Amino acid sequence: MFDLNKFLDDREKRVQLQNSLLERYSLPLLTIRANYPGENKWESIPIEITEIVAKEMEILFKERLIKKEIIENLEGKIYLYFINLDPKSIKELTIQFEEKHILGRCVDLDVYTTEGTGISRSDFNLPKRKCLICDDLAFACGRSMKHSHSEIKDKINSKYIAYQNFLKRREVTINTIADLSLESMIYEVSSFPGFGLVTPLTQGAHKDMNLLTFLKSSFILKDGFKKMAEIMFSDLPLDIAFKRLREIGKETEKKMFQATDGVNTHKGMIFLLGIVVGATSRTLYQNKDFINIQTLVSQMTRDILKDFENIDTKKTLTHGEKLFLSHKFTGIRGEVKNGLDIIFSGALPVFNSALKESADINKASVHTLIYLMSKVMDSTIVYRHNLEVLEDVKKEMKAIFESGGVFNYSLDFLFELENRYIQKNISPGGSADLLAVTIFFHKILTYFY
Repeated sequence: MFDLNKFLDDREKRVQLQNSLLERYSLPLLTIRANYPGENKWESIPIEITEIVAKEMEILFKERLIKKEIIENLEGKIYLYFINLDPKSIKELTIQFEEKHILGRCVDLDVYTTEGTGISRSDFNLPKRKCLICDDLAFACGRSMKHSHSEIKDKINSKYIAYQNFLKRREVTINTIADLSLESMIYEVSSFPGFGLVTPLTQGAHKDMNLLTFLKSSFILKDGFKKMAEIMFSDLPLDIAFKRLREIGKETEKKMFQATDGVNTHKGMIFLLGIVVGATSRTLYQNKDFINIQTLVSQMTRDILKDFENIDTKKTLTHGEKLFLSHKFTGIRGEVKNGLDIIFSGALPVFNSALKESADINKASVHTLIYLMSKVMDSTIVYRHNLEVLEDVKKEMKAIFESGGVFNYSLDFLFELENRYIQKNISPGGSADLLAVTIFFHKILTYFY
């Protein structure tokens, strides 16, 4: 039997605990409780909804979340999060969550200042929350008991079912994206001749890796790309989602080095394809047209050149950072900031046209590689040599592409060119990464559009 006095006592103790913890941590507080009618707050669905939303908040605030407490009483399961962020910023993010997430209206997300003052929607000149069932204000319906508890529970249950259906859709989509990312990497490394790249026939201009090294690394990367796709298949604010995506990229990079015994097979690919996977996942989540991916790539990476700020004080530098210091060379960061226009307006149409004409994916891939090598400011070539060698490569490949590429030159000629590049220690790694992304986009178009 429900004990009202015990319920009121639990609520009073919870408020006292909140206030004491606010004083101890001196940080804004976010509380999460199920917005569920009736006396029994421990039914399975409100508890599960509370736990789902709590996990979402942990992703949203991650490094800002300093302390977490959980209270279990007659009020149900309540999460207390102490967050190192301005309380109005916290409330603004929770309002966005409430309005966009399927389960946002099924919970109360209350934010308090360090003094214990609640932050409300009215502080943002927003109207009070509407009823779950009708368009009236929630507090008015609650006061007049316009809807029965069973009606409200049915509505919450339907939202929970909708969320479970969303999870199924998400799992299918992100698994497909991860599969296509793996296929794209394998198709890229399987293309030959590679003009200094690793292929099934040669190690190219690389002494520390071969096809098997690449394959081992590619399968490791697939899991990382799936996690990136999952983060982006949501309403998580784009800047926060991109930050989470780059954190996953760093974790994936560590796993790559572990799998390859320290050989860098895909560091650039993790960065580039990771951004593309993220933008693709968000576009599919929003049910938008394919071209929206290009817009998202630009939006996600609008501040990407800030990576080069203060690099002169760093003890260890990446190849790209060294080239930026010496030549102001932005490399692949410059390409993504430009929305990968080199792919959308160039490589992808070239690949699709070549595949249609030849019905041979290897021929289309090599043809597209020649095109990319004629255009790309490839940091791998510059790092191994200098800008003069890069310009020579671009000039040579431009002449070959404009003369018909693989459709006008024999395999013997192309293999002779590949051998010459291997002897000169030339490897177009930047172009290879862009080729993999081009193939990925071709597959995304084929599968989803």
